[in-house]
Amino acid sequence: MVKRIGVPFVAGLWCVSMLAAVASCRKQIKDGARLTSYSQHITSAVKDFTVKAGETYSLNIKVTNTGVEPWFGGGVVGRVDASYRWYDAKGKLLPLEGARAPLNRLHIPPGESDELLLPVTAPGAAGNYTLWVSMVQEGYDWFFARGAQPLVLKVAVQ
Repeated sequence: MVKRIGVPFVAGLWCVSMLAAVASCRKQIKDGARLTSYSQHITSAVKDFTVKAGETYSLNIKVTNTGVEPWFGGGVVGRVDASYRWYDAKGKLLPLEGARAPLNRLHIPPGESDELLLPVTAPGAAGNYTLWVSMVQEGYDWFFARGAQPLVLKVAVQ
């Protein structure tokens, strides 16, 4: 006689496997999950644009993990977020860091993407600027500082 596996049993197996996966992810993060591969691809339908000084707006971006390690989101040490930096017309990095856009999932494996809404606040002074959008591993480093190509947009601030 063949016994049928019921939904509660299958759901129980799924829960056990998911708990093991989450525990594994948490262990990797807890154990000092500094990435060894800072690789990203970031795109946006928005190109060069004009904004008012000090204005905050939302930038839709698509981020793809082109590295060999997963990105982890959530409230853990070493999580990966999207953010931005401003450069002035002379190419000087402004001393402020942008707001963060957290990942929508707890885990972005290599080759997978996420679509984020990044809140961006324009510099307070009028002029021409360059906006660099990059992933950042909190507590460790900006991806662009480790050689990854950021999304670069020319912005006129009025």
